[in-house]
Amino acid sequence: MQPSKSIRLSFVLLTCFVLIGAVRAQTEASSLKLGEPIERTIATGQTHSFGISLERNQYLKLVVDQRGVDVLVRVFAPDGKSLGEFDSPNGDTGPENVSVMARDSGVYRIDVVPFEAEKGANPVAGKYEIKILEVRPATKQELKAEHNKDSAKEKGLALLVEIADSLSQIRQPQIRVRDQVAAARLLWSYDEKTARKLLQDAMAGVKEYIGKADPGSDQNYYQVYQTSLQLRTDVVQALVAHDPETALSFLLSTAGLADPNAGPNSGRSNQDLQIELSIANQIALTDPKRALQIAEETLKKGYSNGLMETLAQLRRMDSESAVKLAEDMVSRLQAEDLLKNPEAANLTGYLLQVAQAPAPNGRGSRNAGPDIRVDTPLLSDQEYRDLFQKALSTALSYRPSKTNPNEYTPERNSAQNLMNALKSTPGISTYAPDSVSLVARRSDELNTNPSPQQRIWQKFQETMNTGTINDALEAVGHAPAQMRDNLYQQVAVKAADQGDFNLGSQILTDHVSNQIQRQQSLRYLEQRAIQYSVSKGKIDDALRSAGNLRTSRERAMMIAQIVGQIGSNGTSQDIINFLEQARGMLGDAAKAENQEQMNALIAVATAYARHDSKRAFDIVEPLIDQFNEMSNAAQALNGFGQEYFQDGELSMSNGNNVGQIANQLVNTLGSFAVADFDRAKIAAGNIQRPEVRLSAYFSIAQRAINQ
Repeated sequence: MQPSKSIRLSFVLLTCFVLIGAVRAQTEASSLKLGEPIERTIATGQTHSFGISLERNQYLKLVVDQRGVDVLVRVFAPDGKSLGEFDSPNGDTGPENVSVMARDSGVYRIDVVPFEAEKGANPVAGKYEIKILEVRPATKQELKAEHNKDSAKEKGLALLVEIADSLSQIRQPQIRVRDQVAAARLLWSYDEKTARKLLQDAMAGVKEYIGKADPGSDQNYYQVYQTSLQLRTDVVQALVAHDPETALSFLLSTAGLADPNAGPNSGRSNQDLQIELSIANQIALTDPKRALQIAEETLKKGYSNGLMETLAQLRRMDSESAVKLAEDMVSRLQAEDLLKNPEAANLTGYLLQVAQAPAPNGRGSRNAGPDIRVDTPLLSDQEYRDLFQKALSTALSYRPSKTNPNEYTPERNSAQNLMNALKSTPGISTYAPDSVSLVARRSDELNTNPSPQQRIWQKFQETMNTGTINDALEAVGHAPAQMRDNLYQQVAVKAADQGDFNLGSQILTDHVSNQIQRQQSLRYLEQRAIQYSVSKGKIDDALRSAGNLRTSRERAMMIAQIVGQIGSNGTSQDIINFLEQARGMLGDAAKAENQEQMNALIAVATAYARHDSKRAFDIVEPLIDQFNEMSNAAQALNGFGQEYFQDGELSMSNGNNVGQIANQLVNTLGSFAVADFDRAKIAAGNIQRPEVRLSAYFSIAQRAINQ
């Protein structure tokens, strides 16, 4: 059983409130030296910077060993230009390998930041170690590869300009608009005229797509609605940095499509309001008063959590505008039934957190210096007191249902949000000292699940997170019999995560009574052990274990995962040897026997591209021939069980297996662009389907430009 929806929502929102007061930490750059590893602890919102002095044409190789936190590594040249981001799919354990060749002499900056998959993700903290593996003069091969990057970029730009007009020939709007927007982004700095034309075509395409939508008769209207939202967002994001007013005009002109999820009295789409406010944030950088105007217009249409970011942005840029927006928010919130409107309750809690706190370093006005602190409260003492009292009385007025006290309702969600905010607001001891204990008690009641089984589950999760394996095993022994199999499986995974796979297997064998669950869990641990070996750089062990898996499909799936994580461990020849070993495990045939083997062959070829591009092409080119055969067969089978084609084109977005292979080949040829642009272009030309061929050309140009 899982915790209730209300408990989860409350926890997420409580986390948001905890994060509100956090100040983004940035350490001063530390100097990296060969042979001197540095270990640090990093948390959400922090950036750790390191510097290393390199001479022109020196090659740097370093590693960030993750020890409980998933990090992203960014590298910057002496002039501040980004040289790329590095993030392998190994979670919070294992190496992030970074290789850089210095084009100019100077100090290169390495930033380490926690990878936050979602905005508002739970605060995380963990350790990592960063160390330089080698600094040496670049080899002739590496210098040639760097030259190839410059050459590929020039060819990519030429190819992109060449195919820009052809993008309009793609019939499927979701593909056409996506590619036009992406092409415009790439071309803006080089050919603004063409980029603007592409965005104009994309805007026209979105309007045409929305104009044809019919919620009354289209059985696929839900998908049409979701696609339209995504297309509008893509266009706005491409426009907003260059022409925010046009982005806003486009957004407003394409509004009004009926939301299939909305109730009869729903107002403007919350997602639309979020996008409008993101535009306001961009405009605030140069015109805070106009940004305030946009924010006030959205406030008339409804409440959005995006107002939090806009208020913070205005506070940095123009405190007067921030005060005005905060006052407008309070005025509307005072007249709102907070229990029936969770978004309004959430904004109320946010204002209670920040309205009297100093803003982070920013600009008090457009002409102020960059390091001026903004100490002006957003609300007067009386405004704050009135809002606090409204939040308090509203939260305390909530009474859960007697028949189902844990039932999720908007009222319960709002009460939880308000209680969590009040409990963590320093002002509670000033404005309601007699209510401190009452608020704490009521907050605990709302956040504690009354279901006995769910309480057991929650208590076990706490033990799993903080206790030892023995603690967890003892806790499971006291759980109801019907819950034990699932709980023992969790303990086994915990043991595996600590590297003790034998113990994990023994727990499953001794305690999981359901034979099917036991066998499935043992196979899962077997695969997890292989992944663990990869994360520790033990590729030989991982490949050997993968060879012992029961079926060829399982082996292929695991090989695809292994080669996708080999990275740059060891010498180039070591990696080539591993890849050749993996290729040999997939059989001698040039073409794939099934989907899993196709995936694995493509993964092997992609990994080869950096080290032996000829071998990479030798693997992929027969797969292109096989794809041509498959797409022809799919055309004959279209409509008999699966829809492969739409408007006469292979659909690459509806999840059909032939379309998925097309996407894989398109992305793979793009990844080959830097290694051998000309051969990648020739290989793309061998794709028979014109829409897939054009997508491949675009992918090659995109990757060559945006290396």
